[in-house]
Amino acid sequence: MWFHERLRPCKDDCLNQVLIVTGQAGTGKSATIQTIASHLGAKVCEWNTPTPTLWQEHMHMSSSGLRYTSKLDEFENFVDRMRKYGSNSFIEGQSNSLSILMIDDLPPANGKLASGRLLNSLRLLVQSASIPTVIVVTDYGRADLPESSGRWLEELQSSLESAGACKVTFNPATTNSIKRVLSRICSQENCRATNEQIELIAKLSGGDIRHAISSLQYFSLKLDTVCYPSLISNNPSTYEKLISDEGNNRCLMPMGRDETLSLFHALGKFLHNKREAGAAFVSDQDAFVLNEKFARLPLKMDAPEKILFQAPEQARPITDFLHENVLDFLNDEAIDDSWTVAAYLSEADTLLASPNGFIFRNHEAENLSQSVAASVATRGVLFGNSCPVSSRWHSIRRPKLWQVDKSSSWNKHDLLKQRLDLREACSLPNSTVIATEYMPTLKRLNYAEATAPWTTMQDKQSGEDECDAMSIHGDERVESEDEIEDW
Repeated sequence: MWFHERLRPCKDDCLNQVLIVTGQAGTGKSATIQTIASHLGAKVCEWNTPTPTLWQEHMHMSSSGLRYTSKLDEFENFVDRMRKYGSNSFIEGQSNSLSILMIDDLPPANGKLASGRLLNSLRLLVQSASIPTVIVVTDYGRADLPESSGRWLEELQSSLESAGACKVTFNPATTNSIKRVLSRICSQENCRATNEQIELIAKLSGGDIRHAISSLQYFSLKLDTVCYPSLISNNPSTYEKLISDEGNNRCLMPMGRDETLSLFHALGKFLHNKREAGAAFVSDQDAFVLNEKFARLPLKMDAPEKILFQAPEQARPITDFLHENVLDFLNDEAIDDSWTVAAYLSEADTLLASPNGFIFRNHEAENLSQSVAASVATRGVLFGNSCPVSSRWHSIRRPKLWQVDKSSSWNKHDLLKQRLDLREACSLPNSTVIATEYMPTLKRLNYAEATAPWTTMQDKQSGEDECDAMSIHGDERVESEDEIEDW
């Protein structure tokens, strides 16, 4: 309806010509625009982002006198050309043909200045567009974008709406819809995927129809060599287990979406400790009754082990960051919670510490120790913080322990170097003697030797100054002393 009103011959000139299309990746935003344009007999003209310029090319062009132009500069020039000369400046073919302009790839804008320039250009485009124009904005989600980028995208959409643009949001495709599409593709392409395999691909796609189709293509290339499909087809109980535990296996399956979390995103989940508000603790009738002080509200996130699996970091950095920042997320009066959290983190440190400097030769044992330590640390923080503070902005500090370890390693290296240098001069058994006896004595000797001339010079200088003061201001000194005595 929106396109039909703006493409008809007797269209209203007061109608705004810009439409914002938002939604997550793979929901068919661009394909829908292409289909609608084909149905209405219109031609879709896309603004393509210029090819990036390599540094070598830029240096070569600068030597020849050519000026570097960024993608944002190209987009600003494109908008200015549209405002001055209309759509005929970039649309090839007949000027009276029906055309739809689609901007599917906005230029990157890093920093407030560049973001302001891009926003200003888009607002000018909204105010001056003479043909139906579609701006496609992909919502990548909180996990894939930093908080500042997410806020900027929201500001961009609200600013364009206030300028008069319309907005349409594409919801993620449902699992049943994706299953029907994949089944139709399999029937037309003679793919040998079973219904259980199609359902598993649909569930693991996360509403991304494009990803589901790509996964089916990859899945069909080497269907006989992939272990999961054979297990699913031969053992239905395995399929039911994978479906029931879909979240934990999403990263393991060959057709699953990449849901890797950054370190700070994972830390934010553990430290903020978001839970369901007012939800009662539900337990089975046959289960034992849990003491009230051990009961906790349900978490608003996945299991800690799944988040740790998605985070690329090892257990030691996560534990150190929790050590450094967890107190900022506890109430000031929660002394018992602090004690509980500290106890769990200490147990995690014990699991991570190598006994007597012993290095694991069995990698499986080391990985198990790392996994258990990370689980103890994260679950201890989540359980110990029984009354989390209200969510607000916190800055995650770098662990001070890292600086201590760095200084300790540097001191040990320095002691070892001095021990090797002094091996011929004197016999020192180990680095401990150098640190506790040799270095303190050497510092005292060097300090006494270095400060003795300065002390003598300072005493001599102070004596001369005192004599000069007595000779110049002798009368004043006497009067002041008399005044003190009289008083």
